[in-house]
Amino acid sequence: MKNILLLSIIFLLTGFSGLKAQNPIPSFQIPVHYHADFQEKSTGTISMDNGREKRNVIIRTTREISKITPCTATVWVYSLDGMTIYGPYITYSGVDLIVEIDDREWGVLVESDDLVIVDVWIE
Repeated sequence: MKNILLLSIIFLLTGFSGLKAQNPIPSFQIPVHYHADFQEKSTGTISMDNGREKRNVIIRTTREISKITPCTATVWVYSLDGMTIYGPYITYSGVDLIVEIDDREWGVLVESDDLVIVDVWIE
């Protein structure tokens, strides 16, 4: 039930089924004010390995160059199948957030009252 509620919040924030543009993963130097959604694009291949390969999604937020004060952002990492949601995490400008994920497709929702510059990639 908790996952359904959190996933509903994510869909509300991202504008219901794609009404807002989604950024691909990887994305670099994306200005975010209020919120932005990042999602992996399907490769169309199905893994036959039932063991979940571990990967890391890295989210880096930096402040707008003209600002002197540090900024924060709230981040959620979620599987596109809706089964797993990690977060909320609070990130600070210049500090990487690293979240371990498996081989499913994933999305990242970033929310901030400040204008932040966001990089999202998977290793």
